[in-house]
Amino acid sequence: MKEFGELLRTHRLDAGLTQQQLADFAMLSVRAIRDLECGRTRSPRAETVRLLAEGLRLDDSSRAHLQQAGGRFAGRVSTAPPAPASAIVGREAETAALVDLLVEGERLVTITGVSGVGKTRLALEVVGELHFRHGWSVLWSPGSRTPAIDDNLNTVLVTDHRPDPRLLEVHPRLRIVVTALAPTEFDGEHVFPLEALDDDAAVKMLVTQVHRVRPAFRPEPANEAALVGLVHVLDGLPSALEFAAGWFMVYSPQHLLEKLRSTPLDPTSAHLRDSLRRSLSTLNVRERAALVRMAEQGCWENDDVLQALSVRGLVRRAGPRYEVLNLVRAAVLEPVSGPHLAGDVALTWPC
Repeated sequence: MKEFGELLRTHRLDAGLTQQQLADFAMLSVRAIRDLECGRTRSPRAETVRLLAEGLRLDDSSRAHLQQAGGRFAGRVSTAPPAPASAIVGREAETAALVDLLVEGERLVTITGVSGVGKTRLALEVVGELHFRHGWSVLWSPGSRTPAIDDNLNTVLVTDHRPDPRLLEVHPRLRIVVTALAPTEFDGEHVFPLEALDDDAAVKMLVTQVHRVRPAFRPEPANEAALVGLVHVLDGLPSALEFAAGWFMVYSPQHLLEKLRSTPLDPTSAHLRDSLRRSLSTLNVRERAALVRMAEQGCWENDDVLQALSVRGLVRRAGPRYEVLNLVRAAVLEPVSGPHLAGDVALTWPC
């Protein structure tokens, strides 16, 4: 069996989370996550293991393995969502709208959008509202196995896999929230496309993330234009803003903006690059070719193609027209070797 730290790191990377994101989801410090993964802490408390399992949304089997590696017996799956350590930024309207949809009777809601836009973080906020304000039970299903459902309770099941639609027939008080790159296309599905943060919220989030590495940093007239420029180049994507904030240890906002304008993916991370390509892999051949044309030439596409690209968050409305996100354009046009899609979109997973 793997050591606890190695197993924890494997689960975190499989979930596509940074140490900071896992710390937020599990209500732990980044230092605690780091100490566990590198083996400085070898005997985590039972409560710490439980919080990590909740933050990672492990299925029963994975949870049991993690608890066994930590020297703990597997326990009952909690019905309360893990509360993030930091407040969500700029998603108040989306949170309220999704809570209303579920309370008013929508059975299957799929939150779609490009990788890094904050689908999981929004789902966490929504189910927290449903649990703590409305008394609903919350179940997490990161794998194909579905947890036991209590038909005496209003229950919301959160998953990033295609759910079994028969669950809604068998359990009349169940709601399902899916976080996905594209719609499931099940009957009765309510698709909720999540767009990037607006400028004000994106700047606020960027500054919050910068304070993690430069606590004394303050927005001021001299750097205001550069901060706004950064959120434009990074498309207001929370994941991109988080990774770019780490570079404030090295660059001024103005210098970082200059670097990003020429190579927007470099100061983000390999994880973000791969996650963007995973979004592109959900497109069919026709949609991929259309996205390449838009990225290369700014060509206008027909409505059904634009709808497919929009619901995935790969393009956005700019006045009367649509434009490709900067980071998506960089991923599409970046020269690559190895398996790839049309337009040299690299793949690190099977088509």
